[in-house]
Amino acid sequence: MTRPQCDKVSDGIGWSDRARRVLACAIVMAVAACGDDSAMTAREYGEGNAPVRTVVAYVSADEAVARPILDAFTRESGIEVRARFDGEASKTTALAAMLRVERESPRADLFWSSEALAAPELAREGVLAPWRSRRADALPEQLRGEAGRWYGFSPRMRVLVFDPARTSLPATAFDLSSLNSAGLAGRVAMADPRFGTTRAHIAAFAAMLEQRSPGAFEAWARACADANMLIVAGGNAAVVDAVLRGEAAFGLTDSDDYYAAKCGGGSLSALPLRQFGDGVTGGGPMLIPNTLSLVSGASHAAEAAELMDFLLSDRVARWLHASRSGNFIVEVDGASGGAASAPLDPPAGLQLIDAACEARLDRAALEQAVDHFIFDEGAALEWADRAPAVLRRACEGKASR
Repeated sequence: MTRPQCDKVSDGIGWSDRARRVLACAIVMAVAACGDDSAMTAREYGEGNAPVRTVVAYVSADEAVARPILDAFTRESGIEVRARFDGEASKTTALAAMLRVERESPRADLFWSSEALAAPELAREGVLAPWRSRRADALPEQLRGEAGRWYGFSPRMRVLVFDPARTSLPATAFDLSSLNSAGLAGRVAMADPRFGTTRAHIAAFAAMLEQRSPGAFEAWARACADANMLIVAGGNAAVVDAVLRGEAAFGLTDSDDYYAAKCGGGSLSALPLRQFGDGVTGGGPMLIPNTLSLVSGASHAAEAAELMDFLLSDRVARWLHASRSGNFIVEVDGASGGAASAPLDPPAGLQLIDAACEARLDRAALEQAVDHFIFDEGAALEWADRAPAVLRRACEGKASR
């Protein structure tokens, strides 16, 4: 873990187009060197040379959760899913980089992203194709991307975790805009903001903070640098580990990482993390949806459409809610599906939140949170690289003082 100054976050936090291309190529070469391509080069014909229907999916959701669900789709549809997964720290970024590099000759048919900005970014760049789900009209507007280039489902929540055995809650309100307040210096950890859900979260927060008061995000970043906010390598799970080890008192992470640690026996509590104070409408906790997209030039577009409609179903929503990921159930067609509803025969191999684990969790405190964060997607995209760059400048400025 990088501590205590955030100026040690690695160089190039604000990327130029050229730097982005170089990074993309480096990521793709690393994945190709280290990964097992057997799933990507599976047979096209079965016994007796009968054609085998296949679909290639790039998936940044955790493999332990996604794989049993994809296998259930194969058993039901007969369509073989060749899935590419990547590591915790930069998995969404790595897969998005591969899609960019392969855009002239795509290998993937669909992209299942576990964070909120990768799909809109790729859509802007023409990497993703328009597609209309059979369930499109049933989905809330905020889960339908422009021109059908992505659809959202089964979100997680950005939360603040702490160990109640070690940490007493300070009197200050737990909104992101006040986390750099007095008394929290050196006690708050976050994952590297260049990657994953942390990148999406900080970008959306920065965009809305700037809309409220120009220059406010830079002031917030300077305060974070002065407070020695801890930047943790290894993703949101590493933030949780830092809190469990006592290296940080509080951590910004995702609800699924909290659930996993809690079910694993960790002494941990979580609070919905507002972006702004209680008086700001639409400034509450941020939900991070999974997204599904059809890749432009997909070789198996029909099979991809079948898989995406399957993943957008109420049945899969209940599976994901019952799983260790604990994804939230989104209201569809005026009915939530019910957080307490039966998970509809979850597939073999899917790790569930069992009764013992459920008793340890206080899911209701998160699931009943209201006034979720409303942000402008276009503005957030403009800040996706700018926000980490501003944090870096603030940290460098502190180091030189």
